[in-house]
Amino acid sequence: MLLAVALVLAFLLRTFVVQVFYIPSSSMEPTLSVNDRMIVEKITYRFRDPVRGEIVVFEGESLGEGVADDTTGERLVRVVGQFLGVVPASARDFVKRVIGLPGDEILIRDGAVSVNGVPLDEPYVVFDDASDFGPVTVPEGALFFLGDNRPNSSDSRRGLGFVPEDKVVGRSAAIIWPFGNAGLLTGVEHEVTDTGAVADPAAASVTADPTEAGLIAVPVGTATLSPTP
Repeated sequence: MLLAVALVLAFLLRTFVVQVFYIPSSSMEPTLSVNDRMIVEKITYRFRDPVRGEIVVFEGESLGEGVADDTTGERLVRVVGQFLGVVPASARDFVKRVIGLPGDEILIRDGAVSVNGVPLDEPYVVFDDASDFGPVTVPEGALFFLGDNRPNSSDSRRGLGFVPEDKVVGRSAAIIWPFGNAGLLTGVEHEVTDTGAVADPAAASVTADPTEAGLIAVPVGTATLSPTP
């Protein structure tokens, strides 16, 4: 009986409050590294919308082949395995950084990103990227995402496109493993104003290595994010 109650509580916690995700690809380097575990909290966006510069987990269209529907028994085993951290969650979960909000015009020239005509200061981008994209306007009810590792990221430029706001899973809060990378993931606030885009480098810092560690993991299971680039 106690085990059943614990399982139910763990499931509710994982579904509505917090979840641990595993990073399988390099698309968010140097902020998030392969094999990092990060905590994603699901409370903040119940009270406000995502803002530019935040690191977000969302459901995207799977780039792989679909699978057959689970039976009831298989679904139960999968859910239990997920909160125990031995079975990955949906292969359609992605982690990227919010760049464009509804109505924003996005333009990329020689790798430099502008929102509504204002260049963004992006201290988290360290890999050279000379690509061009846009201009495009983010539709109402959607978001535009980019990976920090611009040359090696499938994001809103290619593969994922605009992401509906209702597909957002939660806000990346901290790296909890490995301990050497542990720290808070506070994001970089991009405030696009008439005088320019302001990035707060301090907010971008990942305390002691911002990709997933430093906290005691709650028993809510580790989800594997989509291993696309």
